[in-house]
Formats: sequence, structure tokens, C-alpha cells
Amino acid sequence: MNTDSISPAPSAADARTGATARPAEEKPYRKGYRLPPGLRDEIAAAHRTRPALTVACALTDVVTALAAAVVCAWLLTALNPLVSIPAAIAGCLFIARQLRALENLTHEASHYNWSRHHRRWNDVLGWLLSGLPTGGRLSAYRESHLRHHGRFGTSEDPDRRRYAELDLEALRRTSVWAFASSVAVRITRYQIGWLREVKTDLFATAGVLLWSVVCATLPSALLVGPGTGVLSGVLWLVSAFVVLPVLRLIAESDEHIYSDCDTVFDATITNVGFVQRVLIHPHADGYHTVHHLWPGIPHHSLRRVHTTLMTQDPDYGRRIRMRQRLLETPRAVSSSS
Repeated sequence: MNTDSISPAPSAADARTGATARPAEEKPYRKGYRLPPGLRDEIAAAHRTRPALTVACALTDVVTALAAAVVCAWLLTALNPLVSIPAAIAGCLFIARQLRALENLTHEASHYNWSRHHRRWNDVLGWLLSGLPTGGRLSAYRESHLRHHGRFGTSEDPDRRRYAELDLEALRRTSVWAFASSVAVRITRYQIGWLREVKTDLFATAGVLLWSVVCATLPSALLVGPGTGVLSGVLWLVSAFVVLPVLRLIAESDEHIYSDCDTVFDATITNVGFVQRVLIHPHADGYHTVHHLWPGIPHHSLRRVHTTLMTQDPDYGRRIRMRQRLLETPRAVSSSS
């Protein structure tokens, strides 16, 4: 088990002077995986970015989320509450899922996976199409997330800090109710910590509010009516500030188990179940082991690389930790490298 800090024994000089020994610098987890030489060309090719595809994904997420907000708002004004309210709840879940997809594309932009060779456009498009609708500040997120990769497993790793503060590895996955209650008791502290880590401020929050008015409320008000316009904006904000943090907490709690290993490979979980792929980890975010081994592989190539490694590298297929169901806890294994 990796410890957060290791203090060396005091030297003889320290003992004579009474000086306190300085703690040794923490070392990030080693990768713990070696790629077979015959697959190197394929991994290198998988780093190729496809800006048009990523832009199309972002626009699809935005447009479908806005359409859901308008439709659900209209249902609330036109149908019996027994029908419209469940539809609105389902609509908020769908909108939050699309916002989670946009957050994953902000994550892609932090690694320059929208466009490797045109970094300014990478940041402009990433912020405009995915960061702005979700309140994400790309520069702050990039700084935090690259610390997660560069200082993985140390006390400087922001994800490990949240795991420790919220005891995310102890989420109870024995039943839907147990899991939901575990998430519920953590969600407020989680969201406060998340906003602090990514440096969300009044400007970023105002950006989300303005975006919801300009892109959700006004168009639906003009198309359907003022009442529907206001409701669509409300549904959007409920999805962004109430439902989305829940999906994000679940997604983050899925990604790692730090407590029983000391390599990146063994501490990272791949989530490939239907619910994970469709709802919790859109845009191939569930293929997290591949992402940590090669952060420069864009979202559209992660699944293909995972499949290739599963079929062509027995070591990868034997050691990878995967979750097939949301309530499943992967078997804890130690690194064999």
C-alpha cells in the first residue's frame, strides 16, 4: 500500500543537534505497464486528433440538451402533471448527461485532444462549446487535472485528496438504495470541493446563467411562448446545478482505487457496463486505464485501443481492473510489474 508521505530516519547529525528530519519528497505512482513493441505503431497512430469529429460531438450534445429542455418545458405546460412531471425529471437527467458529456470534452481540451497542432483553436473551441455551457474554466481545470496525472497518488493529486476527504472508496455498492444514500451524504461536500478545485467563481457562474438565458430561455420563448421559455431555463439550471454534480461524483468515484496498490495501471478502473457507457461516462470516458497510460489519445480512439490491448496483450487483459456494472466493486489486485 502506498503511503502519503515517508519520513526517513534522522541522521547522526540531526540526532546531535536535535534537528527534525525533513520528509522525503513523495514520488508519483509508477506507470506499472509496458506496451508490447509490436503495438507501438498502433498506439502512436491512435494519438491523431480529429477536430471536426469532436466539434460535431459537442454540438450534438448541446443541441440535444437544448431540445430536451424545450420539449420538457412544453410538456409541463400542456399535459397532466402525472405525465409531465416524470417526463421533466427524465428530461433533467438527460440534460445532465449531455452536460456531463460536455465536461468530458472539456477534459479532452485540457489534454489538447481537440487539436494537437492548433492549440489556440483547441482552447477556444473547447471553452466555447463545452466549457462555457457547463461553467468550466479550461485553464484552471487543466492545471488541476494535469497535477492529477503528473503527481498521481501523492498528496498533490487533487483526485486522491477528494477520495480521502470523502472516503469515495467506501461508497456502498451492495444495492441501489445503499449506493444512492452513500452518494447523497457526500454530494454537498463534493460539489463545494469541486468548485474550489477548478476555481469556479462568480464570473463562471454568471456565464452559465447567461448561457442558459441566451441559448435555452430566449429561443424556446420565441418558439413556444414566454412560460415555456422560463421553464426551459429553469430545467436547464436544475440539470446543471443539481443533477450534473451527482453524475460527476459517481463518475469520479468509479475511476480509481488508490488504497491497495502503487502503480497507475493497478489503481485505475475501466468502466464498460451499459449504464456507465450510456449515462455516467459518455464519450468513452469509461476507458480510463487507456487514458492514464496515454493521456494524448483522444476520446474517439480509446475504445479501439482498449479492444486491441485486450485481444493482443495477455498481460493487459489479465491485470486490468474493470467494472461491468455500476454496483460492482472490482477485485483488488496488486501490481505484478
